[in-house]
Amino acid sequence: MKRWKGYIFIGMLFVFLQGCSFMYQNSTPESSAIIDLTNSEEEFLITPLTGVDQNGEAWSTDEMADTWWVAKTIFSRCPTVCMTMTPNMVKLQEAIVDEGLDVEIISFTVDPEFDTPERMAEYGEAYGASFDNWRFITGYTEEEIVEFVLDSFRAPVMRVEEQNDISHPTRFYLMNGHEIVRMYKGDEGFDLDATIKDMAGLIK
Repeated sequence: MKRWKGYIFIGMLFVFLQGCSFMYQNSTPESSAIIDLTNSEEEFLITPLTGVDQNGEAWSTDEMADTWWVAKTIFSRCPTVCMTMTPNMVKLQEAIVDEGLDVEIISFTVDPEFDTPERMAEYGEAYGASFDNWRFITGYTEEEIVEFVLDSFRAPVMRVEEQNDISHPTRFYLMNGHEIVRMYKGDEGFDLDATIKDMAGLIK
């Protein structure tokens, strides 16, 4: 039964990637760094999720309804992309402050059993994140975050046991309340200047 579920999931993922290929067909210089979702035929909306932050304080998507915010997925034991993505987000946080933008940053762990609030606090501190406008969210089940990321960001979260890794999206997602309006490249292709310029143009 589990094998059949795996086949079904892979099939659904293939169909989704084929269906969303329109988002990657722009050949402009910034297309690899910025994807505008407001031009798509459907709204990209996040689904409900509750958890706690690095201080153990309750958090919910409900409280983000009237907020500009940037979301990303991480986990503290990540041996690969997080070591590029999180420093890039620190740079973006500094640029957000310099621009005077009222933007929150939310990082969702995809390894919630291991990533306690205390570990999330240690992780943020290790990378030099400021907790003034950046919260690291845990406190849900692994099943809940897998479903949330798939339904909201249209991307899979999958354990890669042989590599002690968890595959998760590398984009930064700009949200206006519950609507995802932009996807920014968050790994090696991260373009700080283009990203902050685009954000400022939307928010100011």
